[in-house]
Amino acid sequence: MARVLRSSPGVTEGDDPRSREYFENDVGKFLSMVGRTTVDVGNIVAGAIGTVTVTVAGARPDAQQTVQVGLPSAVNTGLVVWGNVTAKNVVTVYLYNRTGVAIDPPSATYGVRVMP
Repeated sequence: MARVLRSSPGVTEGDDPRSREYFENDVGKFLSMVGRTTVDVGNIVAGAIGTVTVTVAGARPDAQQTVQVGLPSAVNTGLVVWGNVTAKNVVTVYLYNRTGVAIDPPSATYGVRVMP
C-alpha cells in the first residue's frame, strides 16, 4: 500500500528538533528507491514494445508503488514510455512504438525511482 509522507513541521513544532529530523528521514526513504541501467534496447518495429529491466532495492509488486521513469535525452518522440514494478526489486520500463516505422533507440541510460 502506498504510504503518505509525513507533513513538514509546522509553527507549533518549530522548537522540537525531532520533528524536522522525522520529516527529513521520511523524505530520504521516499527518494532512496532508485536504480539505473545502461542498455541498447534494439530495433522496435511499428506497434511493438521494447523493454528494459532495472533493479531497484525495495520495489515490491502489487504494493501500489508509483514508478517514475527518467529518460535519456536521445529518446525518440515516437515512443510512449512507462514503467511498473514487475517483481521484487525489479522495475520494467516499456517503450511502445506508436509510429508506423521501426525505431532503433541508441544505447542509453534509463533511470527509475519508486515511491512507496
